[in-house]
Amino acid sequence: MPSKNHIGHFPLLIVLFMVSAGMFQCRPEDELFDFDFTGGLEFSTDTVLFDTIFTGVGSITKRFKIYNRHAKALRIDRVQLAGGAGSPYKIYVSGQENTDYHDLEILGKDSMLVLIEAFIDPKDENMPYLVADSMIFETNGKSQQVKLVAWGQDANYLGNEVLDCDITWTKERPYVIYGSIVIDSLCQLTVQKGTKIFCAKGAFIYAKGNIVAQGTAEERIVFRNERLDPAFENIPGQWGGIFLLPGSHGNWMEFTNIRNAQYGIRLGSPDQDTIPDIVMINMIIENMSNAGILAFTSDLYAENVLVNNCIEFNCGNIAGGNYSYRHCTFGNYQFDFNRQNPSFYISDNILLNDNSTIVEDISVEISNCIVEGNLKDELLIDLGGGADYSFAFTHSMFRSTIEGLDTLGNILNQDPAFIDPARHNFRLDTLSPAKDRGVFIGVLTDLDNKTRDAMPDMGAYERIEK
Repeated sequence: MPSKNHIGHFPLLIVLFMVSAGMFQCRPEDELFDFDFTGGLEFSTDTVLFDTIFTGVGSITKRFKIYNRHAKALRIDRVQLAGGAGSPYKIYVSGQENTDYHDLEILGKDSMLVLIEAFIDPKDENMPYLVADSMIFETNGKSQQVKLVAWGQDANYLGNEVLDCDITWTKERPYVIYGSIVIDSLCQLTVQKGTKIFCAKGAFIYAKGNIVAQGTAEERIVFRNERLDPAFENIPGQWGGIFLLPGSHGNWMEFTNIRNAQYGIRLGSPDQDTIPDIVMINMIIENMSNAGILAFTSDLYAENVLVNNCIEFNCGNIAGGNYSYRHCTFGNYQFDFNRQNPSFYISDNILLNDNSTIVEDISVEISNCIVEGNLKDELLIDLGGGADYSFAFTHSMFRSTIEGLDTLGNILNQDPAFIDPARHNFRLDTLSPAKDRGVFIGVLTDLDNKTRDAMPDMGAYERIEK
């Protein structure tokens, strides 16, 4: 006969069994697998598209999501990279890298993240070439795919080296600079029209010799960051910039864009003459984390130059020198950053780290230009060194409180009515007060290479009414 103690356990066992059965029966629907559902998965995109990728260099990581819109859980029988181990793409599902996955589970009304990277081998081709693959998903007998698409671009790779003397860069393939390069003394780098130069973070171009970069209106030369995806399109400070070192002279840059660096042109070439150490014509310099143009005790000529969106200065002429700006536009509106410094800074002195001071005479011409931004004063002049100075500010538009500046055809504190400075469009709108307010100074065309009329506009662009 069972003991009284054993009989007392029977009700407890029955209760535990009933609770266990109830838990099984009450399992949430989204955890119950449906092996008959053939509606398939949904994806956040049907194509993962990479921008142009330089060969031999990995891409950024792209991502997309897999969605199970069904109320019940699904088991993905297989996720396969069609190109297998030889594919230029890498995929990561549930945090694991593989080319072939099996029996992945996704709950009802849930999602799963997929990461993709691309690494393309060179093909020794000048033109970009298509590199495609796909991911294949099989669920309950239904097959689906997500396409993977990129363009590979072979390039000339440079870095941490002194260039050969008197070298020429051509447009057939871009140049990718992954470490700083130096143009040695008495040597010249010639950059032909249409050439593209892409610079990685921390890369600088140093010139002891000189640079001659002559683009055209149809084939501009471009110096910019090497990240090509849209998120990096207008971020300042992604590479170092172009530094023209003491002794560098005879530099010429025309129809050239410099973008997204710390400095556009940093010039420090003191000498005893007033011959421009650099001539800048039809240039665009934008998105600098420091300065667009920063010149120390040097000589510079700029014509039809647009400088915009620089965190420190659009233009700084410091510790003396000789500078001429004709039909230039300097616009700084701090759409994506805060700043305290004016767009344009002029000084006859500089305090060095050892507390010594350099003071030199300074001469600045600003003719038919626009100096504009959203600070109260976008032009600051510091003559604290007591050096001799010569300023010729004529027929230009300034955002400034400097007394006496509103003479010689200058316009103060009026909105120049740029079309869309937030999108780097500093062309003049129809009702701009800068329209027809310049004076003829021999600059026959504008930054777009359009002919200026007999009553030229202020700034780098001529408003052409249709």
